[in-house]
Amino acid sequence: MPLVEADQTFALVAVIMLITAFGLWAERQRWGQQAGGPLVLLAMAMLASNLGIIPFSAPVYGTIAGVLVPMAIPLLLLRADFRTIIAKSGSVLLAFLIATTVTVIGAVTGAMVMDLGPFEPQIIGSLTASYIGGSLNFVSTAEAVGIKDSSIYVASLAADAVGAVFFLLLLMSLPAMRWLREHMPSRHMADVDKGRSEDHAAAATKAFSLPGAANGLAISLVVCALAEWLGGLFAIGSLFILLVTVLSLAVANLGRGVLRHVSSEFELGTLFMYAFFVVIGAGANIAEVFGAALPIVGFIVVMVVVHLLLLVTIGALLKLDLAEVLIASNACILGPAPAAALAASKGWHALVAPGILVGVFGYAIATFIGIALAGALGT
Repeated sequence: MPLVEADQTFALVAVIMLITAFGLWAERQRWGQQAGGPLVLLAMAMLASNLGIIPFSAPVYGTIAGVLVPMAIPLLLLRADFRTIIAKSGSVLLAFLIATTVTVIGAVTGAMVMDLGPFEPQIIGSLTASYIGGSLNFVSTAEAVGIKDSSIYVASLAADAVGAVFFLLLLMSLPAMRWLREHMPSRHMADVDKGRSEDHAAAATKAFSLPGAANGLAISLVVCALAEWLGGLFAIGSLFILLVTVLSLAVANLGRGVLRHVSSEFELGTLFMYAFFVVIGAGANIAEVFGAALPIVGFIVVMVVVHLLLLVTIGALLKLDLAEVLIASNACILGPAPAAALAASKGWHALVAPGILVGVFGYAIATFIGIALAGALGT
């Protein structure tokens, strides 16, 4: 049993917030600036869960993923100028399409390297759908291709969690590679680098407005409630994140008068997303990857490494922006919420909305790709 059990909600939330606060502090230190707060959060949370301090799963984890993450999306998008998104999301969408393609190539490569047993086509198809869309795509693809064995589900999902952390650790280490930034320069990174000291100075003098923050939270909750209602009304609950995104953008572009009374919303959204990173790290049970899950982890490692190598190579050849490539990759492998969190944590505010949009697009196409790949590998 972990030191803090799953039903000890307040103690568990306290640990989550302590890790989150440590990550926020770490990214302001010289040693943590290159890696970034999310990388520290992942490592700390994974260490805490695997050492038995906190559980690998708990109801509060689902609350954070199901409540705080949707709430964070409007908070991160209320300043999104739709004209800017249209002008800048084209290259992110291109990078996402490339990321999707190289993920499939990575999956085929992994199939040639690893032996996953008699259900190999089904496992690969389901995991590929998960790594283009999300967990919903994994479940829907697994049901469609006929995975019924619960042990395969458990092994695949355990490997999926560890693989996601492995991918994010690799992804967030890329900006620290000087040679990569030289061969794939980024205007987003350059803007942050130039304005880092000014941003810190402004943050130090900017007063927190409680009414402004409350207004932002109220708008966020109204958006989420309306999205939930529309999803139930039209039986499209699976598109909840897309509805939240669309409504958030509508408020951002049509409700500018209301937004004059909102402040500190981006910081609140970032805080919620950072807590989500802790949940991702806590769910990676390293012990469970041994045995049945170990070959699946090997497959995921191959797929992820091929994905990043090909994506970075193609991106350099096409002279794509490194930050946009990283956000597209994150949206592809982990989904829209982690992509938005990464963009926010790095200060790439213009990439928050495009990251969410292409990530939701991945939800829409991933199941079809997973089923098609499982069928192709099974013939």
